Amino acid sequence: MNRPAPSLETRLTVRVPLGASGSLVDGATATLERVDAIDRVDTIDVAGVSPGLNDTAADCRVRLELVDPIDDDVAKTALEDGVGILEVESVAPVKNGTAERAVLEAEQG
Repeated sequence: MNRPAPSLETRLTVRVPLGASGSLVDGATATLERVDAIDRVDTIDVAGVSPGLNDTAADCRVRLELVDPIDDDVAKTALEDGVGILEVESVAPVKNGTAERAVLEAEQG
């Protein structure tokens, strides 16, 4: 039996190089898709940007699927270790189409 990939919703900051092809969302998605623990990026919303000399830091809310089931702390560490990910603010599993309280609270406060 095939088990569905675990879904997460996370708030994080991604480094997008200047001159990357496509939009800022495309660049952030490409950065995330290079992380070994991530199977697929489902949705990404850019909440803010900080331009730099050689790149743009994009604050994003992302729904993604992991390659393997892992707990939230391990998922956060795996994301933080990804090249181009500057900060992981929160990670919450998606259950029945809704994110857990941690991501929602991070957005409000």
